[in-house]
Amino acid sequence: MRELICAGLSAVLFYFSQGVADAWLLTWIAPTPLLWLAFGNTPAWRLALASFVAYLAGQIYILQCYDDAPPMVLAIIFGLRPILFPFAILFARFGRRGCGAFCALLAFPACWTAADYAVSLLSRHGTYGSIAYSEMSAPVVLQSASLLGMYSVTFILCLFASALALAARGGRTAFVAAGAGLALCAVDIGFGTARLLEPQSSVLRVAALAETRLADQDDVLGPDVDASSVLASAVRDLGERGAKLIVAPEESLATRREWRQEVFAPLQVASTQTGARIVAGFHERAPFGDIATAFSPDGSSRVYAKRHLLLPIEAQFTPGIAPGILGDGMAMEICKDMDFPETIRQDARTGLNLVAVPAWDFGTDAWLHARLAIMRGVENGFALVRAANNGLLTASDAHGRLIASKAVDTDQLVWILADLPLGPGPTLYTHIGDVFPWTCLALTFVLAAAGIIGRMSRSANTKT
Repeated sequence: MRELICAGLSAVLFYFSQGVADAWLLTWIAPTPLLWLAFGNTPAWRLALASFVAYLAGQIYILQCYDDAPPMVLAIIFGLRPILFPFAILFARFGRRGCGAFCALLAFPACWTAADYAVSLLSRHGTYGSIAYSEMSAPVVLQSASLLGMYSVTFILCLFASALALAARGGRTAFVAAGAGLALCAVDIGFGTARLLEPQSSVLRVAALAETRLADQDDVLGPDVDASSVLASAVRDLGERGAKLIVAPEESLATRREWRQEVFAPLQVASTQTGARIVAGFHERAPFGDIATAFSPDGSSRVYAKRHLLLPIEAQFTPGIAPGILGDGMAMEICKDMDFPETIRQDARTGLNLVAVPAWDFGTDAWLHARLAIMRGVENGFALVRAANNGLLTASDAHGRLIASKAVDTDQLVWILADLPLGPGPTLYTHIGDVFPWTCLALTFVLAAAGIIGRMSRSANTKT
């Protein structure tokens, strides 16, 4: 019965903390009931089953977001994480029995952080689904990502849950270990607080807009200059309000390669007239391509092709191979590109402090997906302007704070205008990359060896 209660409690906590409810505080305690079982006398098979059911049930929120994309839903829900999660819980049990409270404290955080990272390398959806993203509404928790990447957030969340479970089990050594874990969590929050108090750098007036009727073009028989002119008129109005960077969503307009000059012309003119750089997404139908184009006031333009496609929905597109660096510390990415930290980190090493992201979301997942992009800004020290059809318009600073946000859910023109602090540029994480999750993997092996040695030593003493 207690296994059922603990599994149900963890499932509910995972569901509300990771899903659309955005109850970020619950993630800190979501694994605690299962870890409490692990640190007790629950048989291994019952613990594994309870952990599997709890984690899998907690992911049901994905069905709410992508009920019209069943292949993607099945790939995420029944992917590697629900399979690996019970092993991380069992490893915590092994650590507690093998080498005591301090091993138990670190076993789950190290193992699950390493597993979370491994899933991101193997999944075609990148880092989507990581518990680290549950904290995006609490910027104070995110700041360690600027040092060690998003997996430092995963580790701290798991460490806190592990410390609570140890303390709940009681015992002098367990209390000491739990205290050490909670102290490390406090240091992390202290660092986050200090970083959020840092003075902001220079600001740039930015804008994002969406006109959903333009994105609903099912086909084009010729260069749709009228649609391009409608978008250009809206852009021109924002440029006259002082915006120096204006972002329109993914696939805002449809075109063909041979029509580019005619379709692009109104936006290029608007950029030249207002002095604003414009980044807009286009659905290119012949040849098929998901592209973004940046129009600069000097009359130049640059085309960027999306590098990470949403399969199988975007299987007709050919992925790009080149980054969307624009100069002046700016770059452009498209939607799912932002789910892949290594891709963005490589771009950020050029010295980015502002990134423009045309995107397209699924309505219900608007904030859920937008926060993945915001995490990349925290990791690499850049501000972000993201415009998503069927999602949100957002402007966020390099610390993960939302400066402006508005839902795109009507057939009317929707826009935001914000004075956005530019990011400081490349962070420690930008330079060292994913050293931390690899360290967690190494720590997992060390703890496993310590547990084996501890068990062998006790077994030898018993025989003696």
